[in-house]
Amino acid sequence: MFRRFLAAIAVSAVLAACSGGADRSLAPDVASFGGPAHADAVTTAATGNVVSNPGFETGSLSSWTSCGSVGSPAISTVQAHSGSYSALIGATNKPEVNGTAGICQTVTVPTGASLSFWVYEGTDDTIKYVDQEADVLSTSGTQLTQLYAEATSTNGWVEKTFSLGTYAGQTVQLYFGIKGNGYASDYVYLYLDDVSLTATAAATASPSAAPSLAPSPAPSATAKPTASAKPTATATAAPTSTPTATPTAVATTAAFPCNDAQFNSDQAAFAAGTITADQPEDICGAVTQVLAAKKTSSGDHGYFYVELPSGYQIEIVSNLDAMAQASTDQPPAWPWVAVNQYVYVQGRYYYDSASSQGIDWTEDDTSSSWSHIGYVAVCTDSGTSCQKYW
Repeated sequence: MFRRFLAAIAVSAVLAACSGGADRSLAPDVASFGGPAHADAVTTAATGNVVSNPGFETGSLSSWTSCGSVGSPAISTVQAHSGSYSALIGATNKPEVNGTAGICQTVTVPTGASLSFWVYEGTDDTIKYVDQEADVLSTSGTQLTQLYAEATSTNGWVEKTFSLGTYAGQTVQLYFGIKGNGYASDYVYLYLDDVSLTATAAATASPSAAPSLAPSPAPSATAKPTASAKPTATATAAPTSTPTATPTAVATTAAFPCNDAQFNSDQAAFAAGTITADQPEDICGAVTQVLAAKKTSSGDHGYFYVELPSGYQIEIVSNLDAMAQASTDQPPAWPWVAVNQYVYVQGRYYYDSASSQGIDWTEDDTSSSWSHIGYVAVCTDSGTSCQKYW
């Protein structure tokens, strides 16, 4: 454990020293594998893939750059989702990398963009010390959005898909990589293949709509009060957004505020280091994952994930002990929320690091240092018939 502590300090020092003022940058050192990304990588027609060398079938990492603090991503023929090649980030053998390792490509995001890619991941360590992740970075390397972060062994190829509609027209970097603390007895790696960034069919209807949340996307979605218009709260970017996310539930939109755009702004500010204090948030979105209850030093907690219009999935932490003590609105036994349900969350957004962040709410047991009492409203998948839990 002492070696882990020293290694963790070393990782923090490397990242802070290389960030260029943004101490949470995931791309401190950029070394080109094949020169800068070709111009046609960012000028491809909006209906095509704007990623150059997406399946690494050139047999090289041309058009990609190394954007980690350590490690040397490489081309591999050991695993491939399609074709003969993939990119290997990290190592399948011990020890772990001591820092971050990843690859980036600079692209201009088309309207209504959908990002998809395939990963084959492995590790014998935990999320406390390592992760496999994908992020959207600015051209200077500052993290704008973390698309996902996990420490897992997939035992095969898994596709991941996210909406990047909120970045339409912007030039950004796509980052895929890992981090570790150099522990000699563990390993972490990520194979990457078939990266695709394309415009969606409903691009003019809902720039920020996450495809997985739109049951029946149609170009006229903004004109019809259907469930497919639900995740457009970010696109409206209204500071006091009354959720256009649920146009079919008039009473609900008045009862529960939603401002996913504010969350996106605060997340970027945390990543850039311009804010450090916990922030109150009002978010809404579809539930993508529900975890088993877990006992911590502060009691029993329930965990679930909500997907925002940007495609980012934020962890929601519920203090089950505090909820059981509340005088009203006591929920049933955990889990009282399910995948695909639509929820509104008001709570405290904490950001310890890019891979450790979430929103918690403490009901009537809110500490004296936090004056906001939060809640979760659990609704149907169309955002109606909501049950509010304190």
